[in-house]
Amino acid sequence: MNKTEFIKQYAEKIQELVNQDSVRNETVKREIEDGTAATSVDNSTTIAAYQYQQALSAGFSDDQAFFMACKNAGIEIEAPYMNKT
Repeated sequence: MNKTEFIKQYAEKIQELVNQDSVRNETVKREIEDGTAATSVDNSTTIAAYQYQQALSAGFSDDQAFFMACKNAGIEIEAPYMNKT
């Protein structure tokens, strides 16, 4: 299948994705302009810092506590204690 056939066959789905991206971009733009994006970042940072301190207090290593804080804040990183192959 060449590019033209692919686009023709999936045109409706492609347009749906383009529309979703446009809505998402407009939403992010408005959130930045009205300050809600900054508030979300501040809240996430506060939650991550609290999680980090709690994990350290519970006896986890610095790396493990940082991993847990990131995970809780929705930041995907590789666990520091996993074996690398």
